[in-house]
Amino acid sequence: MNPLEESDLPLERKLADALARISVAMRAGNWDWFGKEGLSPTQGQILLLLKSRQAPMRLSEVASELAVTPATVSDSVATLAEKELIQKEKAFDDGRALALKLASKGKKLLSLYEKEQTVIQLVVSRLPKPDQIALYRSLLRIIRELQVTGKIPIARMCVTCRYFRPNVHKNSEQPHHCALVNAPLGDRTLRNDCPEHDAADEHLAEQNWRAFISS
Repeated sequence: MNPLEESDLPLERKLADALARISVAMRAGNWDWFGKEGLSPTQGQILLLLKSRQAPMRLSEVASELAVTPATVSDSVATLAEKELIQKEKAFDDGRALALKLASKGKKLLSLYEKEQTVIQLVVSRLPKPDQIALYRSLLRIIRELQVTGKIPIARMCVTCRYFRPNVHKNSEQPHHCALVNAPLGDRTLRNDCPEHDAADEHLAEQNWRAFISS
């Protein structure tokens, strides 16, 4: 063993450090873009989250999804409402509770945001397509493990959906199947936040996961 190997950090530690460096760049990018609009990254994340949902969300749901305190969300929501980027309305299932949704002004702002390619998107686009797909699979596995251990909220991913059928087709580019739309899926088509997601029961979820990672 050479001296570099003897003093080397464990690979999992180096991977964690690399992801941390990437997160710094992502946060900085959000600071730059949303900062120009007088918003914080948290306020920007709230807008993006509301856009991804078909129905209004309660404040507690937003806090859970973003893994922040209700107080943090409350302060951010107050600012967003003052800027007329979001609207507050009564929750459909409880007239005493408030729900949040994007206002037209917020939708217009996000349409501008999504037209610009982020630094991370630009860098990732330079990777060969096979590397991009392999990286995406690895990130889905990391997200799923974080969900199982309760470190992040459950995401609406294909791999946790009851309609997902992993590795049922011989086609190497589209080995999976979505029973909802009755169509084959490739790894690059898998969603990490699908509005039609319907969580699989514990047994099916585990069965599908083992089949997915076996390929």
